[in-house]
Amino acid sequence: MNEQKYPKLERLHILRTETLISMRDRAFDTFTLFFENYSDGILSGCRPITTRTSITLSTGAILHNKFLYLIKEPMSIDYEPTDEDTIMKIIFEPELENENFIQRNVSLKLSRDLILTNNEMEICRFKLKKGAILRTNYTDFFDRATEFDTINTINVPYAAPNESTISPDIIKNFAQEAKDFSLEIEDFFFCMEALGGNIISSEQIAFYIEHRLKINLPNKENQTLYEHLCLILEDIKNGRPREILGMKNRRREIIVD
Repeated sequence: MNEQKYPKLERLHILRTETLISMRDRAFDTFTLFFENYSDGILSGCRPITTRTSITLSTGAILHNKFLYLIKEPMSIDYEPTDEDTIMKIIFEPELENENFIQRNVSLKLSRDLILTNNEMEICRFKLKKGAILRTNYTDFFDRATEFDTINTINVPYAAPNESTISPDIIKNFAQEAKDFSLEIEDFFFCMEALGGNIISSEQIAFYIEHRLKINLPNKENQTLYEHLCLILEDIKNGRPREILGMKNRRREIIVD
């Protein structure tokens, strides 16, 4: 029998052990079931925000080794120019256990080692010149890959079914720029999906790219997806701008019998 027990929390009821266990199971098991087939990666939020001296990770949720980490307060780390590639990693600390709790902590680290271990995940990367300030405001879709003084989130994994994918902010940015131009039918439907700001799987993105460019992608890594989306956006922008619907620029004609 597959039992579905819901604890009754009513006034003057005694909280028995069985009730507390049921509350625990429903709270933690629900998350596990929702994301059972999901890869590691960011689920929501967790965006890097810069000041003149620090990078702050905003609140959000991250899935790692089937455990949901809730970043309930912003986390900050100081940075300085190095003229070298630097990666900001979130570190999933070893599990701590005592009589009452199992504790899993996270911390931030800046490193010039671009290789990630099993307990690390990329949040962003950058290469900062002396005297410059890191920025997170992009002039356009292509600017996201600017080498110097720019926060790069292209390689950050986002949790999705089966395997991680690229940031929905990046995909939405592509659609926002593409929608003002004449689109092929596959462009139209992809942009419709992307403008919602939801996570789109790497398989869906790769399918669109391969169909649009008539190629076979060597892999579905974030960098590969981004570079090929740049090719598509260049092609779209080389076409003509989309005609605005309405009568603004049309000549009116009146026919009289």
